[in-house]
Amino acid sequence: SAMKVTGGINWLVMGVLKNKEKYCAVLDMEVRPLFRKCGLANLMKHTELELAKREKCDFIHTWHWAGNPNFNAAIVPGLKRGFTLYHGQPNDGELYEDRDHVHLRYYFDRTKKRCVRAKTNDGKVFMSPVDNHAIIDYLEACPNQYPGRMIHRVEEYSKAKAKIKKIRNRVENFKEDSGRQRIFIAEGAAGFEYTRHRNTYRVGDTLSFYPVLQLDHFKKSSLNEPYLKHVIYNIYEFCFKVDTLHHIEDADGTIRNDYIMELLPYLKVCLHDWKKQSKFIVDQWYEGYGRLTIGDHRKSIYSTPPSFVQDILIKGKLIGISDDLIQRDFAMKYSHEVENYRYGKDVYCDEDALEWFGYYKDLKKFKTNISSYTMNPVEYESTDTTVPVGYSPILIFGIEIIKQ
Repeated sequence: SAMKVTGGINWLVMGVLKNKEKYCAVLDMEVRPLFRKCGLANLMKHTELELAKREKCDFIHTWHWAGNPNFNAAIVPGLKRGFTLYHGQPNDGELYEDRDHVHLRYYFDRTKKRCVRAKTNDGKVFMSPVDNHAIIDYLEACPNQYPGRMIHRVEEYSKAKAKIKKIRNRVENFKEDSGRQRIFIAEGAAGFEYTRHRNTYRVGDTLSFYPVLQLDHFKKSSLNEPYLKHVIYNIYEFCFKVDTLHHIEDADGTIRNDYIMELLPYLKVCLHDWKKQSKFIVDQWYEGYGRLTIGDHRKSIYSTPPSFVQDILIKGKLIGISDDLIQRDFAMKYSHEVENYRYGKDVYCDEDALEWFGYYKDLKKFKTNISSYTMNPVEYESTDTTVPVGYSPILIFGIEIIKQ
């Protein structure tokens, strides 16, 4: 007979405060050693949020001992979900940073959310939850055996005046001495081998990839330097220069134009122009927006990639895997309301989902329409994940580029 094993525990208690707020407090959370580093803590945090929301709690509160050698593993799932570092009033009887405890709180009502200021022992200052990803980077890079003890002071929550800003995954502009840059890019061809068996990637893996740009709008620019602004998921606004043009013959004998674009000094991408309609000018600067995806740079019996592909390969560390919820919601909720899809009556595509949210008509309005998707991302530790029946997720990779 099958044996059941407990992978972890999450001890929650709920109640009502004198001010009528209903709370959910996490008294204890533990992942068994055998099940650590496989995403169980993230799953437990997701379930914790869903339970508290279902029970109509006003907030979730949790706290962690700063002397825990596994402090990062305990606190990161909450920071990823948008929890705010918390410091209550002096007379509330709780232990805070000066007594080796770090608190987190998550309010479901956005009007009650605030940005608090957190200061570290070495003088760095972060705003939580806006800078939660930067806080995670700081803690994970901390040489101290007990990174929790580097959190010196968290601003008292009742004195935090700044309202919460919308959180979104974005390119993190690290200081030059860190040498780190991030991009968000669709999994694309990285997920499949020619055997049609799906590759499996885990957070922490290193991979080499060939970035492809799906350009959705562009115009000539008077600027002469690149920029890259993250919108959501793998969608960016950018200014780029056309580096080179290559004429490529496909397996069926047709000729396409492949343009190499310089988005940033460390990031060159390829644009496939099968219809040869773009008419880009080499060394000309352009502005626009579009989507990044991983192309196929592998040689096989089916195809041989052009030689220039090797010149723009990028090596990076996989630091996050998330579900494109715009595509998911279109597939599960809205696709049946569309009479005719872009490429036929029966099968919808990514572009149909973007069209539904106004992407091609007005980018500014599109940003407003999808603003809710910038909160509470669905994240995975691995691409080998159970998915809802009838839907195959569009996975977005967060990649920290390794300079070569």
